[in-house]
Amino acid sequence: MAPRSLTNSRTAEGWEGLAILGQASVAGFSLEVPGILSGETTEPSGASATLVAESAPVGTRRLVLVRGTDRLAIPFPIPTPEITGVGPGVHRPRPEIAVVHAPLPDASLTELAARPPELVLLGNAAALWSEGEPFVEALGTIRSRLGGAPLIWAPRVALPHRVPLLAYLGVDLLDSTEGLLRAARGVFFDTTLGEGDAGASGREQACGCVACARVPPGTLVEHARAMYDRARRETRAALRAGRLRELVESRLPSEPALAEMLRYADRHLAGLLEARAPVTGGATRSYVLAESHRRPEMVRFRARLLERYRPPPSKALLLVVPCSRTKPYRASPSHRRFARALAELEGPERVQTVSVSSPIGVVPRELEDLPPARQYDIPVTGEWREEERAAVVDGLAHLLRTGAYRTAVLHLDPHEYAFLAEAPLGPAAIRWTAADGRPGSPASLEHLRQELGALLSELPRATGGPLAVVREELREVASVQFGRAGAERLFQPPIRLHGRPWFQRISSNGTDLASLREERGLFHLTLAGARRMGEALPRIEIDPGVRLDGDLFVPGVRSSDPAIREGDEVALVRDGELAAVGEAALPGALLQSLARGLAVRVRHRAPRATDIAKT
Repeated sequence: MAPRSLTNSRTAEGWEGLAILGQASVAGFSLEVPGILSGETTEPSGASATLVAESAPVGTRRLVLVRGTDRLAIPFPIPTPEITGVGPGVHRPRPEIAVVHAPLPDASLTELAARPPELVLLGNAAALWSEGEPFVEALGTIRSRLGGAPLIWAPRVALPHRVPLLAYLGVDLLDSTEGLLRAARGVFFDTTLGEGDAGASGREQACGCVACARVPPGTLVEHARAMYDRARRETRAALRAGRLRELVESRLPSEPALAEMLRYADRHLAGLLEARAPVTGGATRSYVLAESHRRPEMVRFRARLLERYRPPPSKALLLVVPCSRTKPYRASPSHRRFARALAELEGPERVQTVSVSSPIGVVPRELEDLPPARQYDIPVTGEWREEERAAVVDGLAHLLRTGAYRTAVLHLDPHEYAFLAEAPLGPAAIRWTAADGRPGSPASLEHLRQELGALLSELPRATGGPLAVVREELREVASVQFGRAGAERLFQPPIRLHGRPWFQRISSNGTDLASLREERGLFHLTLAGARRMGEALPRIEIDPGVRLDGDLFVPGVRSSDPAIREGDEVALVRDGELAAVGEAALPGALLQSLARGLAVRVRHRAPRATDIAKT
């Protein structure tokens, strides 16, 4: 576990992507992030601070952040070797601030990591942005080597419609300099549509900002200031609601560079983005654009299916069906009809029902409640892009390769899913049962019932009966959640199942180990369950002096496993002993970077020898 290393007083009220909503300080100067530094002579409302450029000797620059009577001066040399003898690299205008010009050599990065700054000013941000990919690579390098604690300021790249994306990429501080300069040259800004011609728009649409609402309208520079403030408020609101990625995607048509940068981010920052994505679900989210299919929670689900999931050994027949708009699928009218076709057959527990869908790929029935399978919505047209087809083919090939299936029954429209007929799915026999192209039609359902009935008649019932199959299915849910080693420990005999399909409990020798509710889709552990899992469960070491009367907060964390995701079950360890178990409220990486905030929602606590029983 990495030791806690705190370099500033950063707090988190919300986070998504690499953005963190909260407060921070640099050399005692307080800032609201993500925020806008406004190039004004007087401090405007809504800005994090006023940005002033003061006179400085030749070859140097002196920037000053101002809020009220507080000032933060940042003097640094301009990297012009022919004038100043100073080239690109890392410059420390003061111990808390580093001015960097990417790409940085490894030696410079090592030096930065040894003395992490509170603020990293990316001095050549504008040049990197114009190149595209190097800008994203620079942000990824800084965050990978320095963590989430330092603030990042990227000067001269922010335009109002770019603000959500830049925040998502982990840029904490932006400035309005570039936009105000363009506005002075006649550019009209819209937070949704990007740059426009003020003459063409006529400004009669009255965007509602303080400048456009006046009669006559204010200047384009005043309008641009209002657009920066609107973009800041929209970004912060989306962060609080957990919808920043959706806001980013909605802005992509405003400028091709935004789609370019997001694609680079999904490629180069994939690990960092996944580490910040919660494993728990929430409200249903729409996945409309191609970019939405690369959201980290979807990428993680597909990856964990291939890496961690194995079909239950008792399943001898694979039944592949289309997904449904209703989630979970089993609650939909179409899937209820599929279930009725199986209900009267002998040995239905030998059938593995799997749904195919975009962008998630394939979803075995026991994983339907696992986020995000229960919380997504897509447009349904029957048209599949190559990436969507590949996810389905890879998932089905994995199931057929690792399962013990004798036959795969594809109850799908053979025209829409013709790509599966040509796909290398494996040696198992394949049968198509929706001959009329409508899986839910009476004729197709009867054909399905007859085919499955004939196949099941050749098979013995599952050893141990249906309850043994349920145990196998629950074990695979645990495998996806904890990894196969963790699931093996949790389900090591003897164990016993209790409850109903919507609420399951697992016990051993009369002691509860874990519970699973369908609306959550993930296991909650007890202390006994955490002890049984041992090192397979992510751990957080807490300060010996911390009393766990309630939840655990960040100041009580000594070290944490960086593999922890928000929503993970975690063990709290004090002096080498299990002290409690709960649900992580922060990703492991942020537990290392913040000064305040909720760390773990503690569920069960082990009594200490010095504890006094309360009456």
